[in-house]
Amino acid sequence: MQFDELIHRVCDQLATSAALGDEGTQQIAATLATTVEPAVRLAIMDALADAADEITAALLDVPGGPVVAVRLDGDQLRVDVTRGQPQAAARSADDGDASARISLRLSEALKADLEAAAGRDGLSVNSWLVRAATDALAAGSGSLSWGRSGPGGRSHNSQRITGWVNG
Repeated sequence: MQFDELIHRVCDQLATSAALGDEGTQQIAATLATTVEPAVRLAIMDALADAADEITAALLDVPGGPVVAVRLDGDQLRVDVTRGQPQAAARSADDGDASARISLRLSEALKADLEAAAGRDGLSVNSWLVRAATDALAAGSGSLSWGRSGPGGRSHNSQRITGWVNG
């Protein structure tokens, strides 16, 4: 996208409007056009970045939905669209209850961090945790062996998940 073309259109419109005035008004408009160029450039870039963020947020629930970003490459605006992480396929209805409950004991600090992260993503803590667990299980990299024991009951690594399950 031609970024400079957008800037020139704004400056040309300002000059056209100033043409109605006297020579002093036209000189002021020319000076003003030069001085507002960085502000107009920044405003356009901010508007496009906000639009990209809104598009990405609107597509969060789409499995493998795209992530949209806007960047400046020299005098060109580039819109980058990358594939998001694919979400795990939805389980079929015959997998049991549609809802299961667990109790999770967290430190107050971790709970506050979870609430903040969920808030940033516009989700409830429950939805955020479900998404995090789904993404972790869908990754299937096998790099984490939480809860798996090696010979003699010792863990393969030092990472461990403990907690209470109700139901």
